[in-house]
Order: sequence, then C-alpha cells, then structure tokens
Amino acid sequence: MKRTMVVVLLLLLLSAGESVACVGRTLYVGVTPTHSEVLLAEMISVLVNERTGTTVKILQFKDARELYGAVKKGEVGLIIESPNRASGLTGKGKDLSGKAAYDLLKNEYRRSMNLVWLDPIGGSAYAAPVISMETLSNLPALPKLINKLSNIFSDETYSKVVKAAGSDEKPRKIARDFLKAKKLI
Repeated sequence: MKRTMVVVLLLLLLSAGESVACVGRTLYVGVTPTHSEVLLAEMISVLVNERTGTTVKILQFKDARELYGAVKKGEVGLIIESPNRASGLTGKGKDLSGKAAYDLLKNEYRRSMNLVWLDPIGGSAYAAPVISMETLSNLPALPKLINKLSNIFSDETYSKVVKAAGSDEKPRKIARDFLKAKKLI
C-alpha cells in the first residue's frame, strides 16, 4: 500500500512539474525599431505568455550591432532575424536569397555564434526567431511553441499586418487579434 502511494505521488509530482515549467521565468526578446521586427516580437510575446505563463519582455536596440552586443552578454535570449541582415553581419550568403540563404545562415549562426534559427515565420523575407543556446536549455519547449508561427503569413498578409503595425494601431493589439483569428491563443 505504501509503495503504491509513493508511486502515485511521484507520478503526480512529475506531471505537475512539466505544466508549470515556464511559469515564473522571463524571456527577453531583442529587436531593432523596425515595424516588422516589433510586430513579430509582439506575436511571440503574446503566444508565449498566453500559452505558458512565461513573462516576455521586448527590448529595443538602436541597431544590429547593439542588439548582438546584448546577445553576447546574455541580456537577450531571442531575436528576430532575416537572412538579408544576417548575411551583412556574417559576410556569408550575400549572393543567395530565400531558403538557400536561410539554410546557410542557420548553420553559420549555430557554428560561430551558438544561436539557433527557428522556422521562418512567413513571407518571402524568411524572417525567423533566433534563440540562444542558454535560453534553449532554460526553456526547452520554446522552439516547438514558437514554430507554430512558421509560415503563418503569405506575402500579402505579411505586408498588410506590418503596414498596420506602422500605423496608429498598437503592434501588441494587432498581434493578439491576428493570433486569435488563427486560433493560436
């Protein structure tokens, strides 16, 4: 009888630990002040917060150099990156575009910067979340959740949503409404 109670208690503790694994943690997302990056960061913020309870703070940096400095210091765990900017920073893949550039840069970032590119969110720009290995080890379920956003946009929809984010509407409200319409939250 005692053994059965111990096994049941152990199973309950193990299953409860998984459901609250992200609660009480904070994810820092770094962006430069472009409408598309801010909007995609807000989408990730709303999705992660609503689905896991993790607090997400979006930090804006004036340029890519400042953003990557914060990544190296461990102040930021996730960024939004595009192959165009990444190829300019690394000097690789400048002659490539689309999926080929994405694949090359994904491998280069993993090898040289210890950063992991997740699936592109959508549109022909191949904008994708890039997560640090430290964040990945602290929040191992994060890539699976964020990858639910992969290919969520057509080029046309992406342009409309980014344009709306540049208008008077708040990016967080646009992100929340879009995610609700797609039944992701």
